[in-house]
Amino acid sequence: MATPRRRINIELLLGISATFLSLAALVVSIFQTKIAREQQEASVWPRIATSDNVLDLNFSFSIGNQGIGPAIIKSISIFYRGKKYETLSLVLFQQAGHLNGGYVYSDPEPETVLKAGDELDLFKLSRDDEPLSYKLKNVVNDSSFHFRVRYADVYGNCWQLDRGKTRSLGKCSD
Repeated sequence: MATPRRRINIELLLGISATFLSLAALVVSIFQTKIAREQQEASVWPRIATSDNVLDLNFSFSIGNQGIGPAIIKSISIFYRGKKYETLSLVLFQQAGHLNGGYVYSDPEPETVLKAGDELDLFKLSRDDEPLSYKLKNVVNDSSFHFRVRYADVYGNCWQLDRGKTRSLGKCSD
């Protein structure tokens, strides 16, 4: 006696196939959304860098945004020889001794925005004083000098620059 052949239920097979394809499309969509978000955030990455120079006997120290999106300054911390300073100018004034003019300085407030390509002079000595210029350059290049900038992008991702190295801090906690 022959066993009856089982009949394949086409509707069940189509239903299972449709469910599988829908799940596959959902997984692909989730990955595409994640990739799109990463690309969107990468399109506005700021990158803060410091620069110190002695040019024509004049010293300058500045920060600039070398990234492709705006950098929002959250905080700046300065440490020198184990002591914390409120501003860069205080460190340099203390190390320079008495300055009678011939300098300009800027102490950016939190939430200062540097757009891509912007540079901000934080201290500039314009007195043609080579010994003093090199003395100040030596201060900012001393291994005990830490100029830390915590900054964010427009999506709230934070980074910290310290001694020329940048590290990600994840989302900013304000």
